Amino acid sequence: MKLAICYFSATGRTERLAKAIAAGALEQNPQWDVRCLPIGEVDKAHPENVEFVNGAEGVLVGSPDYYAAESWQMKQWLDTCPCRLAGKLAGVFATANFAVGGPGVAMEHMLTHLLVQGCMVYSGGGAYGQPFIHLGPISLRDHEEDGDGLGRLFGQRFAAQLARIAR
Repeated sequence: MKLAICYFSATGRTERLAKAIAAGALEQNPQWDVRCLPIGEVDKAHPENVEFVNGAEGVLVGSPDYYAAESWQMKQWLDTCPCRLAGKLAGVFATANFAVGGPGVAMEHMLTHLLVQGCMVYSGGGAYGQPFIHLGPISLRDHEEDGDGLGRLFGQRFAAQLARIAR
């Protein structure tokens, strides 16, 4: 099974969260091929990465929150995505400086893009109990260790759901 984690990271914080999510997914299913891919490397100039995403059963998309939206780089990538995302289980994650409002709206934007692309979306499973992950994990500035733990848990939950529906 393949899981593609596509992200934009200007400072390295979103990349860090992507890697924590990947670690959680691999803890759940160590035999899977899980790759963290910066969106700048998922384009026509990198056909091997586009093919990996095309062949993946699951895809996760992450971005920093800029003014209650995903980064313009992520928006452009989603608008012009060279990958076939229809039918995949998908989810989102975000990093932010502040918890209030912005990252949740940014994740809603990305989830809407994924729905329009034909993805089935996974939110993180608030019904699983604490810690609650409503739309996807968020890592806040100065609390990256907490974000790492939430990302790892989200990776485990996402991988478990992907395994259930891919049977």
